[in-house]
Amino acid sequence: MAAQRIRVSFFLVSIMLVQLMAPLTSSSSTQPGIVIETNAELDLLNELGIHPTKGHAEGWYNAEEGIATIDLLYRDATVTSVEDWHIRTQEKILSGFYVLTHTYPVPTEWEGELKEAGIDCFSYVPQNGFHCELNSHSTKQLDALGVEGLVKIDPTDKIRTRLAEAFLGHDIGPSSYYYHGEYVPIHLVLSGNELPEGISERNDIEVTYHVGRFATMDIKQSSSALSWLANQNKIEWIEEKPWFEFQNDVADEVMKADHLWDQSIMSGIDSSWNNLDGTGIIVTVADSGLDSGVNDSTMHADFSDHILDIVSWGMSSSQASSCGSVADDGPSDIDGHGTHVAGSVLGDGTNSSGTIKGLAPEAQLYFQAIGAWCANNPTSPRDYRYSLNGLPSNLTELFKQGADNGSRVHTNSWGGAVNGAYTASSMQADISARQYSNMTILFSAGNNGIDSNSDGEVDLDSLGAPASAKNVLTVGASENNRPTLTSTWGTTKYSPPVSTDRLADNISGLAAFSSRGPTDDNRLKPDIVAPGTFILSALTRYNTQSVGWMPYNSSYVYMGGTSMSTPLTAGATALLLEHLIYNLGHQDPSSSLIKAIFAVSATDMVGQYNSATNGAGESTPNDHEGWGRVDLRNALNTTFIENESVTTGVNRGWSFNVPASAPDLNIALSWIDPESTPIAGVNLVNDLDLAIKDPSGTWTELSNNVDTLRGLKVANPAQGTWEVHVNGTSVPRGPQFFSLALNQETTLVNLTEDEDFDGVIDDDDDCVSTYGTSTVDRAGCPDSDGDGYSNPDGVWLVSNGADAFPSESTQWADQDFDGYGDNGLGFQPDACISILGNSSQDRFGCLDDDGDGYSNNDGLWLVSNGADACNSVKAFSSRDRNGCPDEDADGSSDPDPTGINGSVWTIANGADAFLGDSTQWSDSDGDGYGDEPMPATQGDACPADVGTSFEDRFGCLDSDNDGYSDGDLTWTSAEGADAFPSEPSQWADQDGDGYGDNSSGANADNCPTTFGTSTELGNLGCSDLDNDGFADSDDAFPNDITQWTDSDGDGFGDEPTGTNPDQCPTVSGTSVTDRFGCPDSDNDGTSDEDLLGTSGPIWTIADGADILPNDASQQADTDLDGFGDNPTGTNGDSCPAVAGTSTTDRNGCLDTDGDGYSDADGTWNVAQGADAFPTDSTQWADSDNDGFGDNLTGSNPDDCPTQGGNSTVDRIGCPDQDGDGISDADGLWNVSQGADAFRYDKTQSADQDGDGFGDNASGNLPDACPTEFGDSWQNNTFGCLDTDQDGWADSQDKQPDDPTQWSDVDGDGFGDNLGGTTPDACPGTFGNSTEGNRYGCVDSDGDGWDDLIDELPALKYQWLDQDADGFGDNATGPQPDACPGIPGTSTVDRYGCVDADGDGISDENDAFPTDPGRSSDVDGDGYDDLEDGCMLIAGNSTFDRFGCLDSDGDGYSDSDALWNMSSGSDAFPFEATQNADQDNDGFGDNPTGFEADDCPTTQGGSFRDTFGCADEDNDGMSDLNDDFLGESTQWTDSDSDGFGDEENGTQGDFCPLELGTSTIDVFGCVDTDSDGYSDINDVWPNDASQWYDDDMDGFGDENSGTAPDQCPDEYGTASLGTLQGCPDTDGDGYADSEDAFPLQDSQYIDTDGDGWGNNETSGAHKPDHWPNDPSRNAGEATLECSPDRITIDSVTGSNFVFTCTVSTSMSDGFTARIDWQSSSNVNAETSSQLMIFNADSDSFQQKIFTGQALSEGTYDLILTVTEPGADVAMDTVSIRLNVYNSSASSEVEDEFGWDTILDSTLFQVFAAMIVFVFLFGMLIIRGKARQVKDDEQRKSQAAQVLYNRMMSDQDAVQQRRVELGYDATPLPPEVK
Repeated sequence: MAAQRIRVSFFLVSIMLVQLMAPLTSSSSTQPGIVIETNAELDLLNELGIHPTKGHAEGWYNAEEGIATIDLLYRDATVTSVEDWHIRTQEKILSGFYVLTHTYPVPTEWEGELKEAGIDCFSYVPQNGFHCELNSHSTKQLDALGVEGLVKIDPTDKIRTRLAEAFLGHDIGPSSYYYHGEYVPIHLVLSGNELPEGISERNDIEVTYHVGRFATMDIKQSSSALSWLANQNKIEWIEEKPWFEFQNDVADEVMKADHLWDQSIMSGIDSSWNNLDGTGIIVTVADSGLDSGVNDSTMHADFSDHILDIVSWGMSSSQASSCGSVADDGPSDIDGHGTHVAGSVLGDGTNSSGTIKGLAPEAQLYFQAIGAWCANNPTSPRDYRYSLNGLPSNLTELFKQGADNGSRVHTNSWGGAVNGAYTASSMQADISARQYSNMTILFSAGNNGIDSNSDGEVDLDSLGAPASAKNVLTVGASENNRPTLTSTWGTTKYSPPVSTDRLADNISGLAAFSSRGPTDDNRLKPDIVAPGTFILSALTRYNTQSVGWMPYNSSYVYMGGTSMSTPLTAGATALLLEHLIYNLGHQDPSSSLIKAIFAVSATDMVGQYNSATNGAGESTPNDHEGWGRVDLRNALNTTFIENESVTTGVNRGWSFNVPASAPDLNIALSWIDPESTPIAGVNLVNDLDLAIKDPSGTWTELSNNVDTLRGLKVANPAQGTWEVHVNGTSVPRGPQFFSLALNQETTLVNLTEDEDFDGVIDDDDDCVSTYGTSTVDRAGCPDSDGDGYSNPDGVWLVSNGADAFPSESTQWADQDFDGYGDNGLGFQPDACISILGNSSQDRFGCLDDDGDGYSNNDGLWLVSNGADACNSVKAFSSRDRNGCPDEDADGSSDPDPTGINGSVWTIANGADAFLGDSTQWSDSDGDGYGDEPMPATQGDACPADVGTSFEDRFGCLDSDNDGYSDGDLTWTSAEGADAFPSEPSQWADQDGDGYGDNSSGANADNCPTTFGTSTELGNLGCSDLDNDGFADSDDAFPNDITQWTDSDGDGFGDEPTGTNPDQCPTVSGTSVTDRFGCPDSDNDGTSDEDLLGTSGPIWTIADGADILPNDASQQADTDLDGFGDNPTGTNGDSCPAVAGTSTTDRNGCLDTDGDGYSDADGTWNVAQGADAFPTDSTQWADSDNDGFGDNLTGSNPDDCPTQGGNSTVDRIGCPDQDGDGISDADGLWNVSQGADAFRYDKTQSADQDGDGFGDNASGNLPDACPTEFGDSWQNNTFGCLDTDQDGWADSQDKQPDDPTQWSDVDGDGFGDNLGGTTPDACPGTFGNSTEGNRYGCVDSDGDGWDDLIDELPALKYQWLDQDADGFGDNATGPQPDACPGIPGTSTVDRYGCVDADGDGISDENDAFPTDPGRSSDVDGDGYDDLEDGCMLIAGNSTFDRFGCLDSDGDGYSDSDALWNMSSGSDAFPFEATQNADQDNDGFGDNPTGFEADDCPTTQGGSFRDTFGCADEDNDGMSDLNDDFLGESTQWTDSDSDGFGDEENGTQGDFCPLELGTSTIDVFGCVDTDSDGYSDINDVWPNDASQWYDDDMDGFGDENSGTAPDQCPDEYGTASLGTLQGCPDTDGDGYADSEDAFPLQDSQYIDTDGDGWGNNETSGAHKPDHWPNDPSRNAGEATLECSPDRITIDSVTGSNFVFTCTVSTSMSDGFTARIDWQSSSNVNAETSSQLMIFNADSDSFQQKIFTGQALSEGTYDLILTVTEPGADVAMDTVSIRLNVYNSSASSEVEDEFGWDTILDSTLFQVFAAMIVFVFLFGMLIIRGKARQVKDDEQRKSQAAQVLYNRMMSDQDAVQQRRVELGYDATPLPPEVK
C-alpha cells in the first residue's frame, strides 16, 4: 500500500514538472541556431557601430529550418513561416516594415489584396516577396491573406560597402572627395514614404531632400548618425553620394542613317514612306551646357533654328557653399561636352554647309544644363571642377521636366563608376522610364573598360550607373571608320592585341574603353553599341581650354567615348520614332518597342582580333556589345506588336509565316519593368518568358529570370508557320505590358483565341468580336459601367440578365422593372424590389398612391420611418412629417387640428407655426420670433430664451426694454447689442468711449463717432489725445498734457510749468533756442535782445540772445575763417573747428591745392564731393573713380568721365576690357578713331581692313592679309580674301571660285576634297580622267576613264571589258567586242567572240570549230599534242610552255625533271602573282605581285620595309633603312632617341613616338629630371632624387632623396615628426609608431605618459590639463542641480524645469558639457548643453533644462558634466521626478488582449508554476491527512497489543482491577 502511494505521488510530481517545463521547452528547445553568413563587410560595419541583429526575425539561421529565402544584395535571408513567426520572434501583432512572401509564382492580384487589408507594399524583393508596412496586423490575418512567410531587413543589409569604406577613409574614387569634411552626404531609399521618427531632433543629421521614397542627408561623420539610421525600420537602403561624370561624320554611314535621309532609298523600300531627319521629335539632352547658353546670335548656328528651350539646373545652396562657387552659373558650355553631344544628336551642319551634322538634324532640342563650376573640387588626377552638381538628388525630377515638355527621347552621356551595381539612381531611372513610357531614356555605359589581368581581352563588369537600370537604353561604343588615323590604345591599360589596335579603323570592332556588363545581378548590358571614337561634332566657343581628342576647326572638334556613341543612338532613336509615327502611323511607340526593334535589327560585329571569344568577336548577345551595333536600315523592316499584357500564369501567342530561303530570324521581347530596390540581390520584378515553335513542332524556350530584354536567334529558319509565345511566369506587379519585334516583314496572327483582345479567349467569350470586360451574366461583352454585368443589346436583354443600369456601376438588376435597382447598397436602391413602385423621396420603388414621392405606410415602413403621413393628399411637406399639405412650401406641414388629411397635427406636434412665411416654421421659446436665423423673417437670435429685442436682433433679452438686446458672450455691443443695458435712453456707443450716441439721452456723447475721454468745457466723449480733459478741438496743444491754452497764438503754451512754456506769453514770438515764444527778427530760433523787458523779462546776449539778429542762418564763427558755424546757414562752415578756404563742395574746410574743392577727411569723401586730386589744382572730380580727372583742361583729363576705365593709349580713362591700354569702342569713339577692334583679346587691337582678324602677327588669330578684307580661316591663314567662302584664302585656294574645293596637290585641276565638286579620286597623282565619277586620275589612253578602272587603259575609247577578253564593250570604239558578255579571242570576222581553235575566227563563223588539222590531245588539257609541252600530263600553263602543270594558275608551269627555272618554269608554283626570281632570294620579280622583290637583281632577305634587299643582320629590315645595322632585334627608331621601336628588342623603346632618355625602368621615354626613370613611372618627374613610391603614399623610396619615405614598404601619410611616409591611422601627421594616440587625430604627444594628451583644446581626445604631472590629467568641475526633487501633476501639465550649475577652477578656454541621459518616459527638450569658461567669465555657469513627462511614475533624472573629448564624467547628479495624475480613476478600464497574454511564454511559465504550487499543496495536504490516519491506526494497534499482553496474565489483571476498584471485566483499550 505504501509503495502504491509512493508511485501515485511520483506520478503526480512528474505531471507537475512536465507542466512547468512545457512552455519553456516550447519556446526554446525548437529555436534554430543563429548563423551569420553574409557578403556584407561586417568588419567595416562594426567599426561604424553597425552590427547584425542575430535574430530569427531577420533570417539569421539555416534555410533548411525556414521555408525559403529571399535574395538580398549581400545574403540570402531565411524566411520564417507565418505559423512559426510568433514562436521564433515572440511577435503575434506586427507593426512596421516586413518582407511578406507568397508561394511562387506571385499572383498579380496579391498586392492589391494586401492593399485592401490596409497593408501598403513598396519594394519587390525577389523572388516572391514585398517589403510592406504592417499596422497592428496579426499573424492570423496575414495567414488569411496568403502570406507564406516573413523576414525583416537587417541593419547590415542596408549599407553599400563603398559608403562604409568612404566613412573609414578608404579611397572609393572621386566620390571620396565628398567624405573629407565633418558633415558628409548620403543618399537613402526609404522603406515607405516617411522619414523615421526622431530624425528632426537629432543635431547630427540634416535632411537636405525628401520627396516620396528618396531622401538625401548630410550627417556628422564622427557621430552615431549612420548607425542610428541603419537601425531604423523606415529606412531600406543607404549609399554614398554618387560622383557623376561625363563618359567622354562617318558614324552616320556606319549606322546607315544616310539611307534614312535619302528619299530615293526610302521610296524604293515603300513608295508611301518619306525620308527621315527627326522632324516632329523633341529630344532632351542633359549635359554640361550648350555653347553660349542663349538662343540668340551668339548660339552655334548648328542649333539656333531648332531649340525648344535651354534650362539651367543649378546647385543647392549647401553645394554651392562647399564648392565656393555660385549656385547657378548658367547654361553656357565652358566644358564643351554638352555642345558636342547635342551636335551628334541633332546638329544640322549649318556651319559646315551640311557636311557635319547629327543623325536627326531637324529634331527639336530641349537642353538641360546640369554642369556647374565647382572651384573647390580637386584638379588631380583630372580636373573635377567641371562638375555635374546641377543634377538633382532625385533624378525623376530631371526626367519629368523632359517629359512635361514633350520629349520622346532623353539622352544622358554621364554616370558614376559602380561596376554594375543597381543604385538609387538606377532605381530612379527605372521609375521614370515606367512613368514616361513613350520617352526613351538613354545612358552611356561608361568608359571604364580595362584589361587588368593583361590577357589581351578587355575585362567584364565595369558598367556605370544609372546605366545599370533595367529600363534605360544603355549604349556602348564601337570603333568609327577613320582608317587614316594611326593612334592605338597603348599599353597603359591594355595588352596585345588590344594595345596595338587602332582606335578607328574597323567598324566591326569595339572601343577598348567601352564599359562592359554584366550587372551585379547578371543582366545583359550594354543593350546596344554605336560608333564612339573620333566622332566629329559641334565645338563650344565658350571654352578657352583645348577640348576633345583632336581639333578640326573653330566650329567642330573630334571627341570619343560612350558619351559620343549615346547621342548618336539618341539621334537614331529620333529617326526610328519619326518612322514609326509618321510613316507607319504608330502614334505612341514605347521605349520597350524601341529597345526590341534595335535588338532584332542590330549588326552582330565580328570583332577586330580575329577571335570568336575576344570582345565583339563573341556572338550576340554578349556583355561586350549587347545585341550589336545600331543598324537603322534593318530597323525599317521589322514586324512588331506592343501594348499587349500578361499577368501571372497568362500566355499570349502569335503565329507568322517564314518563306523559303529567309534570312536568319531574330525575335526580341522587351518590357518596362517596375523599379527594383538596391537592397535586392536580383532586380527583376515581373518575369516574362519567351518561347517559339518551329514548323516541325519543336519548341525553344528562353527564361533567364534576370533580363527585361530577351531574344532568340534562329539561323536558316525553316519555311512554314512559326509560333511565338509570351508567358507571364510571375507578374507580382501587373498587368505587365510588353513589346515584341521580329527582324522580318511578316504578319503576326493572334493565337490566344482572343479575337477582340479583351483577355477572354474566344471559347469563353460571349461577344467574340467585341471588346468587353463583363464577367457576371456574360463573359467578355461590353460593360460600360464596369460592374461585371454586360450592356443589353439586340440579342441579350435585361430579362436575360443584362445590366438594367448600364451607366450605373452600383446597380444592375430591377426585377419589378420600376427603374430602381435591387442592390440595397447601390445608387437609389429599390426598397420594395418585388413591387412596381414609384416612390422616390423617403425610399425608392415602393407604392405611392398620391404620387407625391413619399411611399405608403405598409405596416413595416411607418410614418415614423418616413412614410407618407397624408396618403390621400398629394403634398410635399418633409420636415415634421412627409407628404402633407405645406401652403408656404417651407417643408413643415400645415396644422391639421381635425385630422382631415391624416392624423391630428398641431404646432405642438411640429406643424408650421408661421403659416404663409416660407422662411420660418418653429418658435421654440414662444416669443413670436421664428427659430430660423437671418435672413429668415425676423429670425430669433436667441431661440431658447424668451426675449423682446427687435432692433439689433430679434427675440433676445432686453432688460431696459429699449428694443436693443442685452449683450452676451457671442453678441457684444460691437455687433449691435445694448451698450447700456440698464439705461433705456442710451443703447449705442459706436466709438466705445462710454458715452451714449443718443444726443437726447443721459451723458450724451458730443463726438459720437470718435472715441474720446474729454470732460472739460461741457464737451463729453470727444477726442482728448493728451488726456488733459480738454477736447482736442478746445485744446491748443492736443498732444501735450501739460499745455492747453496759447494766448498770443505763437504755438507756445501759457502754462509756465508745461512743455516749452511761453516766456513772452502776451507777444507772439518764434524763438526756440535760448527761450520759447519770444520775438526773433531773423527767425533763426534765437530770440532778439530785450533790454527793457518789453515782451517779457529782460533778456541780453549774455543770456543767449542772437548776436546777429538780422541773419537768420548764422549766429557764431568759432574758427574765425569767415564762415558761420551753422553749416546750413549763409556760407555755413562745414568745418567749424578748422579754418579753411574751400568754397565749392563745402565752405571753410582745408583745401591744399587751392582749387576751391576741400580735401577729403573722415566725414567727407570723394563720393560726397571732396577733391579727388587734393594736390592737383587742375583736377578735382573723378566721376567714374578710374583715377583720371573729369576736367578736360586739367592734367590727364578723362576722355570717358562717366565710365570707369584704364585705357591710356588712344584715350585716357575709358573702358578697356582686355587691358591692352586701348579703349573699347563706343557710340562716340569707333575703331577708325583708334578704339580697340578686339575688346576681349589683349593680343589684338587693330583691324585696319575690318575683317575681324587682328593685325598683330603675334596675337590670337592674326590677320595674314592685314590690309585686305577677308574671312579665310583654314590652314591658320586668317583674314585673307576667300572668294568662294570655303575658309581657304584665295592665295592658297587652288580653286578660289569653288566653295567645295581648295586643295589640288597634284595640280591636275581637280580638287582634293572628296565631298566637293568633281573631287580628285587620285589626289596625289596628276591625272586627266573625268568619267565614272573619278576625276583627276591617270588616263593613259585619254578616253576619260582612269587607268585603275579602265579595263583597256591603252586603248582609247574602250574602257569596259566585262568578259575580260581584251576587247572593249563600247560598240563605237576601236575593236569593239561583238560578244561583250562572253570572253573570246576572235579577231578576223569580229572581235571578242569564242574562237576555240584560235584561228582568229569565232566559233560561230568558223566552218571547222574543232580544227581537223589538230588531231590529238592525250592529256585532255585543251592543247594540241604538237604544242603541248607536257603531252601526257594535263596542265594549264600558257607562258613558258603550254599544257603543263600550273599549280597556281599564273600561266607558268611547275618545274619537273626536264624543265626547271632556268628553262622558264615557275619559281613560285603556289603563288599566282609571282613566277620569276632572277636573284634566287625567294622574292618574286613581278613588282605588282605578292611580296615583290624590291631589289630583283640583288639577293637579299629583307621583308619589313622592302622585300628581297640586302639585310646583313637578318632582322627583316633592309640595310638601307635599318637604323641599327648589326643588331637583329632592332631596326627602326621613330623618335631618333637611340632606342629601337621594338619593345621586346635590345633596349626596346617604351615610348617609340616620343624622344626620351630614360634607361632604368624603361628605355627611350621622357625623363625630365634625368634620373634614368621615365616620367611615366617616375612618381616625381621633376625631382632627380626620387622616382619610386612602392607604397603609393606620396613619399619617395630613396632614403637620400627629397622627403624620403621612412616606411617605404608600407603606405603611410605621416608628414610631421621624424617618420615621414609611415602609417598615420588618425591622419594627424604623426606616424603611428611615434604617435602616443595613433587612433585619435586630436592628440599625438603624452609627455607624462598618463594616457592623456598634451593638446588641451576643447573637444580634443582626453586632454591633459597637467601634461607634466602623471598623477593629474582630466579637467575638474562640480555639478549641482536644483531642485533635486520635482513633483508634477500631469493633469495641470507634464512640463518641468530645473537648473544646473557647473563650478570649476580650470584655466581660460575650458569647456564643459552637461548631458541629460535619455529615458523613454521623459522627453528632454535639450539633452545636452555646452559652456565655455574664460578669463572674463565666473568660475561657475548655470544652464536651464526643460522636459516633459510622458507617463506617470517616479524616475531618476541622471545628469553628468564632462569635458568634450574626455571619457570620464567630472561629476554626476540625479534628480528624483515624481509624476502623478490626480484625476486618474481607480477602476481599470483597459481591454485585455487575452489571446496575446495566453500565448505569452512568461504567462505560460507563471501559470504552470501556479498549478504546480496548487498540486504540490494538495499533495502535502493529502500526505498530512494520511499521516494523521496512520498515527491513529498505529495507536489503536499499540493499545491492542498492550491489551492482549495484559489479558494473558489474569492474576496480574485481577490484582490490577482490585487496585483500580473494578469488579467487572476490564474495558477494551480504546475506551480507557
